[in-house]
Amino acid sequence: MTLGLGAFSLSLVPRTSMVEIAQAVGAFAIAFFYIAMIWIIHSRFFENYPLYDNAFLALNFVILFLVAISPFLMQGFSMSPDFADAMSILFALDIMGIYAILGVLHQRYIRQNKGRLKAEEIREVKLDRNMQFIISVWFLISAVMPTQYRFIFWMLLAPIPPIYRHCIGPLHVK
Repeated sequence: MTLGLGAFSLSLVPRTSMVEIAQAVGAFAIAFFYIAMIWIIHSRFFENYPLYDNAFLALNFVILFLVAISPFLMQGFSMSPDFADAMSILFALDIMGIYAILGVLHQRYIRQNKGRLKAEEIREVKLDRNMQFIISVWFLISAVMPTQYRFIFWMLLAPIPPIYRHCIGPLHVK
């Protein structure tokens, strides 16, 4: 739904040049990639790590809110140069927050199931948790860089999760 809203938002602001169209589509592509990654991580978390309590529910609602506002933020940083810096900082903090919460959920699962999990299962959950925190810090760092480098920095992140997974082995093996 969020990605659909983001795509719809591309048509809300009239574009007058190819550069503006390219900027809007580029901004959407970045948002699409990270929202898709969040969806995959979130889905895999629930498939592999049952965790259901009030804190979990509250964190899940925060993730839902942050994902829901991402199309607005994405649209904002592609609208005009006046908004690009502030909105892209907010987008970076939004995505940072989502990944940080995903990392916290992984840590909560480890704590709640420590005596019941095998060493290999704990290793896999910790590796997933670490990746979420790495991505979160990546977006935090991007929030303090100049705008022109921020987008490049986000694109440089794309190959890191697959490389990380290749180096440490397959995750979620049952």
